[in-house]
Amino acid sequence: MNKHLRPLLSACCIAALLITACTKTDTIAPPERSQSRMLEYKIVNVQGDPIIGTINDEDSSITVYLPFYLQLLTLEPEITVSTGATVSPASGTLVEDLLDVFRNGREIKYIVTGKDGSKKTYTLNITVQQPPVVLEELSTAESIRNYNVRSTTLSLRITLQGSGFSENRQLMKMEMVDDEGNIYPLGIATNNFNDTQSLNINLSRNDQDLFNSFETSKTFRIRVYNYARQAITQYPIQITKT
Repeated sequence: MNKHLRPLLSACCIAALLITACTKTDTIAPPERSQSRMLEYKIVNVQGDPIIGTINDEDSSITVYLPFYLQLLTLEPEITVSTGATVSPASGTLVEDLLDVFRNGREIKYIVTGKDGSKKTYTLNITVQQPPVVLEELSTAESIRNYNVRSTTLSLRITLQGSGFSENRQLMKMEMVDDEGNIYPLGIATNNFNDTQSLNINLSRNDQDLFNSFETSKTFRIRVYNYARQAITQYPIQITKT
């Protein structure tokens, strides 16, 4: 062989070996999937297509977006889990009293148990596509509005303006909150059902707990709930017995 060709052939051989080494593929087995997974979560007690929840295995959460116009008070979920697994509460178990879930933060959890005995807990997060509740202040930072009530009659009417209220008063709730955080439930006047911009508060002797909580005067803030939303006045009002 020509001595001038030997280096060239050696270089070609080395290049061929490098190419072969670079194109070699090692097969890596995929990680074994958990046998305690939730695969699908959907709400079926709606007209038309069910509402599909988003399942996140990394933070073990289920997120469901509810349109406000449905005004659901109960959810009926249909749940699919890994083959051979079980879920508790079981698929079809109703999630009841959504107003309590929204207002008091009651947690809803599901435990999936795989056929191998492994367990995974998922937390349900419900997001309602609803406009916020906005309250017009009765007081200002400089001036607290005072309401006088006669001790002999204990009768008082307060009108609260705002937006994000509902014609369906059963979805709503109102309460007074004093400086110590004590809560006094309020009734919503029934003569303004169709008014979605104002709420009438009628205080009377039926609100004895509120009136008995002070001797002469006391300040309160007003909190309003509408379905999944709530708002509280930034500045308090004052009620004075005369």
